Amino acid sequence: MENKTIWLIDHKATLSEYSPMNPDGSSWILGVCVLSAINKDNALIKFNAFLNSEEMELIEIYEIKEYRANEFKDESRRTKQINNAARLVNQDGETCYVFARTSEAMADIDGDANND
Repeated sequence: MENKTIWLIDHKATLSEYSPMNPDGSSWILGVCVLSAINKDNALIKFNAFLNSEEMELIEIYEIKEYRANEFKDESRRTKQINNAARLVNQDGETCYVFARTSEAMADIDGDANND
């Protein structure tokens, strides 16, 4: 049996209007894809297949790294989501998508900040 690693791929991608990840008519999304793979190259292949299946196209990868539960420390609010997704990926091997922020959601946040 091959030893698989859990990978975190922090990225930005476009969304088609028919993407199941696009509930609000956004043009792009920021997210973290959590998946298991035997190495970084295989993780990128699985990630690209996931994007295609969700009608998304990669714009930029900000970071790709191995997840290590006892060493994982993220200074953002997404830590709990990533830890939970990694646990699920470890249990069933399915790819998880977490901490998604769409272009429309970000515009709403920016608009609310400007109204304060």
